[in-house]
Amino acid sequence: MKRFDQNTQEIFVVDLNDLIHNKVEFLTGQFNIFFDKEEVIGLYCYDNFVVNCIYTIRRVANSFLVNLNIRVSLPVFCDLCLNKFEYDFNLSVEEIFTTSFEYTGKSEDLYYFIFDGRHIDVGRVCVENFISNLPSKIVDNCKRK
Repeated sequence: MKRFDQNTQEIFVVDLNDLIHNKVEFLTGQFNIFFDKEEVIGLYCYDNFVVNCIYTIRRVANSFLVNLNIRVSLPVFCDLCLNKFEYDFNLSVEEIFTTSFEYTGKSEDLYYFIFDGRHIDVGRVCVENFISNLPSKIVDNCKRK
């Protein structure tokens, strides 16, 4: 299990050598990232938590298709009544990494990541998607809705 540190450049790097040389059709694996309850600003957790990520990487022409399944049970306070509860967060993500990609459109429409062609930091992709997809308000089934 890896502890999340915002200052770390790499979180969980996967070497793509076997995919590049067609030794395997895909790479798959699983990893966990430990978060201290105060790591994610704006998320009011009453305890530490672990983000679980299952990944599959496939080669498609000059690109790599990364599928992630991110799961975590967040120990949070309800934003309305402040009761403690477990918020189940599940997210499926699909991203493309490519080395030979020229884009002439608007930068805000760009969903591709440029990378070195040999390694993918699936841990960084997991953390960025987890944090950016958290709801702004987390509420339990309380009567104050």
